[in-house]
Amino acid sequence: MSDFANSDLTADRKEYLIQTPVLSRLFGRLLNDKRDMPMVHLQLNILAYVMTGVCLIYYLNMKENPGPQWHCHVLGLVYVAGNTFLFEERFILMLHFYSHRPVFDRSYPILNEYVNWFMAPFFGIPSGVYKLHHVIMHHAENNHEWDISSTETYQRDSLKAFLWYYFRFSVMIYIELPIYCFKSKRYDQLRSTLTGLATWALSIAFLAKFVNFWATFWVFMVPVFVTFLAMSFGNWSQHIFVDATQPESNYHLAYNCVDTFVNQRTFNDGYHVIHHYNARLHWSEMPEHFHNNVEKHHQEGSLTFRDIHFFDVGILVMTGRLDKLAEHYVHLGSKETAPTLEAIQEKMRAWLKPMPAVKASVAGPRKKLE
Repeated sequence: MSDFANSDLTADRKEYLIQTPVLSRLFGRLLNDKRDMPMVHLQLNILAYVMTGVCLIYYLNMKENPGPQWHCHVLGLVYVAGNTFLFEERFILMLHFYSHRPVFDRSYPILNEYVNWFMAPFFGIPSGVYKLHHVIMHHAENNHEWDISSTETYQRDSLKAFLWYYFRFSVMIYIELPIYCFKSKRYDQLRSTLTGLATWALSIAFLAKFVNFWATFWVFMVPVFVTFLAMSFGNWSQHIFVDATQPESNYHLAYNCVDTFVNQRTFNDGYHVIHHYNARLHWSEMPEHFHNNVEKHHQEGSLTFRDIHFFDVGILVMTGRLDKLAEHYVHLGSKETAPTLEAIQEKMRAWLKPMPAVKASVAGPRKKLE
C-alpha cells in the first residue's frame, strides 16, 4: 500500500458528463446530502439523452412514410449503444446506492422512487424490482442459500457454470424473486414486486401492440438483454472469489478494487467488501474508510486489487489469466510478509471452487433492511 497513492481519495468525480446549471441547482437544494450532487447531474444527463432518443425513435417509426426500415433500426442501434456506453454502468451504480439510502428529502418521496420505478425500464430493469433484489435479498442473505444470485455453488471460472448462472439470473428471477418474498414472509415486497413486474410487462406489451413494435423493441426490449447480461456478469465477478472455509465472512465473499478510474464513475463501487459489512456507508467515504481500516482487511485476509475493476477481474478469471490478475494484487501487510505471485494464484484458485450453499441458520438471522 505504501508504494502508491490511491487516486480514489482525491480524483474528480466522473459519474456524470455535464452539469445542467439551473435544474442542478434546483434539485440540489432538495438533497439529503450535498455529496450526492453527482447523482443529480447524472439523472439530468440521462433524462436529456433518453427523452430525446425515445421521442425521435417513436416519431420516425410512426411516420406515415417512414422510409426504409433499416434507417429506423440504425437509429435504434445507435440509441442503445449510446445509452449503454455513456450511461449503463453509471445508472446501475446510481440506482444501487439510491436503493440503499434516500437521496432526496423524504418530503419528496417521488424523487426517491422514480429512478427505481420510472427510469429503470429504459435500462431494461423492471419497475420497482431492483431494490428488493439487491438491498433486501442480496444483502440480507449475503450471497448465501436464499440469495438467488448467490455464486457459492458454482465453479466460478467455468463458462458453462456462468451461462447457467446467467439464465437463472435473467430468466428464472421472475419466478424465483416472488418465491423468495413468500418464503421469507416479505409479503409487502411480494405485492410490490408483482405490481412492478405486471406494470412493466403490460406497458411494454401495450406499446408494442398498439403504438409501435419496432420502436418499443429498441427502447424497452433490447436493453433487457444488455442490462441483465451486464448485471449478472457484474455480480458473478464481484463474488467470484469465495473462501469455502469462511464463506459467512464479508471479507471472504467479496474483494476490493482500489486506485482505478472506474471507481470515479461508479460511486466507488470497487470497495465491495466494505459495502457488504456496512451497506449504508456513504459512497464518498469508502476510500478513506478503507485506508483507515487496512490493518483489519489484512488480518482478515481479504483480497484487494489495484488499477483494475470487477469486469476486468471476471474476464481475467474466466480466460484463465490468474497470473495476470496476480500482478494487480495488493499486499496490505509489510513488504517482508508479501506472498509470491504463485502463492497469490493458489489462493485465488482455491477461492474459485464450488461449495455447498451456506444455510440461513449458519449465515445468521436475516437482516431487516427494508
